Amino acid sequence: MSGDRKKTYEVGYGKPPVETRFQKGQSGNPSGKKKVHQLLDPGKVLEAIDNEEVTVTDNGKRKRMTKAEIQFRQLFAKAIRGDMTAARLIARMAAEYFLPEAQGTSEYEIIGTTEAARRFGRNWQQRVDELNAALRSPR
Repeated sequence: MSGDRKKTYEVGYGKPPVETRFQKGQSGNPSGKKKVHQLLDPGKVLEAIDNEEVTVTDNGKRKRMTKAEIQFRQLFAKAIRGDMTAARLIARMAAEYFLPEAQGTSEYEIIGTTEAARRFGRNWQQRVDELNAALRSPR
């Protein structure tokens, strides 16, 4: 008897009509909440922590400083107290960050009028003009 006739489909709890069911591959809430997977960037996290400002007491006065600045001050204090590891680290950082500036990447040197008078004497303006003209001319 079960093979003779098709049984009618019973609609009820947990059994929606076949026509209204979701199609294969179609979501029930296509514009719903999306999961955003953000990769953890340690560099950005470290930068955010270093740039946080805290209030510290320095020589009896309250100051706002970044955590990075406090770290550098503590490292410098260690080096002054005789910590050779801290001293080497500061020397390495100074060579990396200050040496290009100290060597001068530009062929021009900017000096004040007092320094020009000391270097070139009473006719310093004429001498400075000659040097500037020599630097501008093609070589």
